[in-house]
Amino acid sequence: MKGLKICVGILMVILLSGFAPETWVKIQSKDNKFSIEFPRKPEESERKIQTEIGELNMNVVIHEVGKYKDENSVYGVIYSDYPDSLVNSDFKDEYIDEFFENAIKGTVSNLKGQIIEEKRVLLSSYPGREVKISFMEGQGIMKLHVYLVKNRAYILEVGCETKNDNNKSMDRFFSSFVLKEKK
Repeated sequence: MKGLKICVGILMVILLSGFAPETWVKIQSKDNKFSIEFPRKPEESERKIQTEIGELNMNVVIHEVGKYKDENSVYGVIYSDYPDSLVNSDFKDEYIDEFFENAIKGTVSNLKGQIIEEKRVLLSSYPGREVKISFMEGQGIMKLHVYLVKNRAYILEVGCETKNDNNKSMDRFFSSFVLKEKK
């Protein structure tokens, strides 16, 4: 009888551990300028892209949910450094507005979507935009936070089905973004 109780106890521990809340993974950027939490370990890559101002390094940190249960489909951070003379958070507002407009238009175009919300936000004292884009004929939502920190652009994104918009995991991801650099 005692052996049966031990077996049942071990079985309960195994079963309940499968339902334990998932631990999010905190990652640091390679250059230690920011940290952010993902629901699972993301994939990191660096790509060279051609732009009107020349070749840029685009760093991508992404977690596609896939087989794992989550309210969202994708979490990502994309960041690039621009020539300081062309893009900088210290520039006049009209130049910064144009920068954000172009960054957001590119994402809307790639998704073949529509902006349904856009507002100005700050990260510390750095300018940013929070944007919500509807895509896939209204079936999907992509929420972005776009920031300009000196000459570095950050795009944080979470994609989900429309029915899952404004969920806790989305909020946790965005609120976990922390700059490590000094102003």
